[in-house]
Amino acid sequence: MTKYQKKPVMVEAFQWKSDTTFSEYPDWFKKLVKTDKAIKYGKLLRLLILDEYHTIRSGDYIIQGVFGVIEICKPDIFEETYVKVNDTDRISPDDIGNDIHEFLHGGDK
Repeated sequence: MTKYQKKPVMVEAFQWKSDTTFSEYPDWFKKLVKTDKAIKYGKLLRLLILDEYHTIRSGDYIIQGVFGVIEICKPDIFEETYVKVNDTDRISPDDIGNDIHEFLHGGDK
């Protein structure tokens, strides 16, 4: 079987909390709220993604990925998969390869 590795891509995300106010949402998410694609029900959030509603619980991450596709991610998976970067940071495949090498071999290559 052929194996594949994800390409490094930048995404925008925020951790939704049940007490998050509208002013704290990123602009791309405010648009979803204004078009009723995101509806708050008590401590839950219902989010329309690709014609299907998903339930978001406090602490879940909402991600705007490649081509604006919205995804939901549980906190433990998000923290294992993503790293916070500055707007000026750029991650290359070589950087990831170096990080993997360091992890596997306990230090710089």
